[in-house]
Amino acid sequence: MTEETVANDNLISSEEATDTSWQSRYLSDDLRENDTLGKFEDVGSLGKSYLELQKMVGSRIKVPSEESTEEEINDFYTKVGRPEAPDKYAVNIPEDSGYDKELVGQFYDVAYKNGLSNSQAQAAIEFYNHINTDMGINQEAVMQQSKVDSETALKKEWGPTEYSKNLAISRKAFNRFADDDLKQFVEGNGMSNNVAMIKFLHKIGSAFSEPDMAGSGRDSGNVDADTARLEISSIMEDSGHKYNAALFDATHSKHKEAVAYRDHLYDLAYAGEE
Repeated sequence: MTEETVANDNLISSEEATDTSWQSRYLSDDLRENDTLGKFEDVGSLGKSYLELQKMVGSRIKVPSEESTEEEINDFYTKVGRPEAPDKYAVNIPEDSGYDKELVGQFYDVAYKNGLSNSQAQAAIEFYNHINTDMGINQEAVMQQSKVDSETALKKEWGPTEYSKNLAISRKAFNRFADDDLKQFVEGNGMSNNVAMIKFLHKIGSAFSEPDMAGSGRDSGNVDADTARLEISSIMEDSGHKYNAALFDATHSKHKEAVAYRDHLYDLAYAGEE
């Protein structure tokens, strides 16, 4: 046995092990054995961790409640990314959307009022545009099916042979007598494929395709003065009208017929006038 071993085993000369950790020096007995505090090497690292925790807590965003002031709510919106003003949004508007500047401006006002961030506003625009696109596709499908249904019904009533001829008469009557507002209304509301509308236009077109409306037993009482005036203008100005060339050419085979038709229209248009 060496002297060093003897010395170490000597109870009188040996020193007791003492705890020199910072926990033993600065913490109470109930905190010294805390596992969380035991992770820190010294008081400095504990203090640093505490300051970082304070910083993190201070940066947390307080969600507004019903009791929050307008200032608190606006502060919250700013922290979550709302632009400084409605005109500060930088949203990519789809080129095919058709939205005008006034409508987009109204959207920005609403987005700002409700605290939307730029990315949220972008998502809202894209979603709304997606809905409009789907609605357009669905409407087009409905129009196509409506056209097929109307064709089937008219071919059944008129017969395949007369269908094209009668439809052409309906189209001619519509283009001749309908003004721009009526055309826009009919196209916008899907009336262009309406069977009743097409048959009604066919009756009008057929009535003005024959000169002897009154002379051959056709009831001309349903033709009002305004309609007669429109037809007169059409004969005089539309080179494609059935009686335009015949009316101004005395040698034409249908000249007398055209004159009789025009005179009859004058009677209807200016009845009772001197």
